[in-house]
Amino acid sequence: MKKALVSAVLLFLSSIPLLSQQQLDAATKEDVAQMMELTGVRARMQQMWANMAQQMAVTAADAYRLKHPDATPLQLRQIAESTGRYMQDVTTKILSVDEVLDVMVPIYQRHFTHSDVQSIIEFYMSPTGHKVLKEMPAMMTESMQAANPIIKKHLPEMQAAADKAVQEAAKSASASGGDTTETSPK
Repeated sequence: MKKALVSAVLLFLSSIPLLSQQQLDAATKEDVAQMMELTGVRARMQQMWANMAQQMAVTAADAYRLKHPDATPLQLRQIAESTGRYMQDVTTKILSVDEVLDVMVPIYQRHFTHSDVQSIIEFYMSPTGHKVLKEMPAMMTESMQAANPIIKKHLPEMQAAADKAVQEAAKSASASGGDTTETSPK
């Protein structure tokens, strides 16, 4: 028993320098902010949200057409435009990029040391890093466009699964008397 205790204490003590080294080399908020600025995280996030809004508008019109095969082009356009406006409102008036970035900083800090961040910054300041940053938006847009036919192909399955989930939730709600709110015991 004493041997096991001594071994455990020695193992713990031997790991202290490693833990201290990680703490000494911890990425700071400033490190992460610099890396995010250099890599254009804010602009990429805004572009991603815009692309998502556009994709959701197309998907909403496709889903509407599946449920209403006789829908007119005007109705489909109105569904797409309405969904696009809604998503644009969400991403510009409700979701704050700064708020999202603020919650991302500690995540980056957990995964990257100060040395890591400095190496990443060094890479993105290189010609290859500049090229990655320059080409990334086009690659993301092209990737989303390439994925669109796959999404459309599986849209009927996704719609059916969503409809089934709604039906099951409604059935469960009516079986429990319609009250789906959870209450905690007092």
